[in-house]
Amino acid sequence: MIESVQIRHRGAVDFDSHYDNLCAMQDSCPLPAVKAHLQQNVLDINGDRVRVTDWQPILNTLKINKSLEFVGIRSYYTPPNDENEKKAIIEKRKMPSIRSKEITYRLCKALKECLSVTPALSCLELQGLPLRERDLTTLIKGLAKNSTLSHVSFEFCRIGDNGLDILCKGIKNSTTVNSINFTGCSLTAKGADSLAKVIKVS
Repeated sequence: MIESVQIRHRGAVDFDSHYDNLCAMQDSCPLPAVKAHLQQNVLDINGDRVRVTDWQPILNTLKINKSLEFVGIRSYYTPPNDENEKKAIIEKRKMPSIRSKEITYRLCKALKECLSVTPALSCLELQGLPLRERDLTTLIKGLAKNSTLSHVSFEFCRIGDNGLDILCKGIKNSTTVNSINFTGCSLTAKGADSLAKVIKVS
């Protein structure tokens, strides 16, 4: 028990080693894309290329991490057009795991934990992810506790006005966030109004 606590403490400040250990425990290979920029305290990955089984060691390492300064999780996948039903079914089978409800929820839970404990994370970029209201409600619990973030981006996450409303509740009292990116988030004038209220509070 003591050893596992020590491993966890070390893992909180050494993403690379902890990630390697968790991969070894499930007999999988660490992904080069995950490790590419860890020496600069950066985790920036294309989620489309991560298989469902490879998410577990990434998320379990992320949720306890206290050393990363930049986290970016991206998806460039374009959902199929429903006009051709047969093609749409085939494409859906090929859909990256990051598009699934289970993985986006697990990602947001891991980010919530990380945001609650990190003394270092200053930039969070989620790009093109199909974030649902449950995901955002989970994420804002971490955003509300965080005191290190200066930039947050939800570019092309298509969260809509309702999603924006949820996020605004999480960041309205932040004293550190000074830039937010909601490009391509399917917002209307209602969403802009919610954002304006947050800016006034800040």
